[in-house]
Amino acid sequence: MEKEREKLFAEINNQEIRYSVFKIADDSSYTLITKKNSKNDGIKNGLVTDLNTATETVSRDLKEIEKNLDKVFGSINLIVNQREMSSTNVTSFKNLNGAKVEKRDLDYILNEGKISISKNEEKNSILHILNSNFYLDKRRQDKLPLNIFGDHLGLQMTFISLPKNNIKNIKNLFENNDLSVERLLCRPLTTGINLVNENSNLKNFFLLNIDDELSTISIYENSSLVFFKTFPFGTNAVYRDLSQLCSIKDKEARSILNKINFNKKIEKKTKYIDQKFFEESQFRKLSLSHLRDIIDSRIQEMTNYLFNKNSNLNYFKNRLSHVYLVFENKAFQENLGEIFKGYLNFNSDKVDLRLIPLGDLPLLGAAELTFRGWHAEAVPYVQEKKSLFAGVFSRFFK
Repeated sequence: MEKEREKLFAEINNQEIRYSVFKIADDSSYTLITKKNSKNDGIKNGLVTDLNTATETVSRDLKEIEKNLDKVFGSINLIVNQREMSSTNVTSFKNLNGAKVEKRDLDYILNEGKISISKNEEKNSILHILNSNFYLDKRRQDKLPLNIFGDHLGLQMTFISLPKNNIKNIKNLFENNDLSVERLLCRPLTTGINLVNENSNLKNFFLLNIDDELSTISIYENSSLVFFKTFPFGTNAVYRDLSQLCSIKDKEARSILNKINFNKKIEKKTKYIDQKFFEESQFRKLSLSHLRDIIDSRIQEMTNYLFNKNSNLNYFKNRLSHVYLVFENKAFQENLGEIFKGYLNFNSDKVDLRLIPLGDLPLLGAAELTFRGWHAEAVPYVQEKKSLFAGVFSRFFK
């Protein structure tokens, strides 16, 4: 009879922590058995800003989860999404001099890449090392060409890093609640992993994630994350514009945008916002067309900034088959998503552009990565299993 066990995960977002517990069997199959979303006033933009408040909130959350499951957890896996996260591409080589490729050659190349990254990013720690492309004698390979003879072996890698102090603060928060942190996982990566897991034919795609205060561009090539970049703005910028330019309260702006569908073209210039939306502010005539102009201006500015500041996207643009526009705020997606979509300058005849809610994508991708591993990880990590590069892992992730 297979032995089952439970693992605790937490996704740390702007001012919220989303907990989930998965039950895993010996065959690495897993089932999501419980979820809990909790606002945490000690966290802002994914960073710990008030340790005492954050710790107390996590303590209450943990007690509730453990009581409901009749289980005490001693460890946790964390999914993080912070502005300070970065990706760096490094290509390392090894001269083979006509010898065949062996596993130790990969060990050597990984170490060379790690040394190169460490020199330039002393204040950062590596969360993931991903294989982007293998090369043997300047010819691209679909996978590591083990036991193939050649003169030069190359590996293009993507390193995902986070400042060490950010990691210390996050770990400190959960260690204060007697939880050891097994691993920190990058949310843009786990989101993409779940998309690929649901569509095995998904190879070259672009992922634009719009959260409350953070936007992230991720580029995948051959189903592997090769680049991502974060930007310090999100859907809250649209709410703030509406609040400030229309002289209404923030919660009134949110109520308007969350309840009125602005995706459809507004035909009548004289159609106005209903008085019921003015709960605290003085009622005034605000036309839907005027609000739509404000929304259009901000969204156009955001999309222009995302694309104009990203030369990597222009390089990959003609090679993409799918583009996913992912929103954390489901109401925002439903009422404003098509406007965003309209400003993304992609050829609809060549690119499949989709609007999807964030939902459980990061959590499910994190479970897949943790329990089954991921083919693109240069240093595989599967819980309670020894990988071929376990020694490399212990050196790289200490």
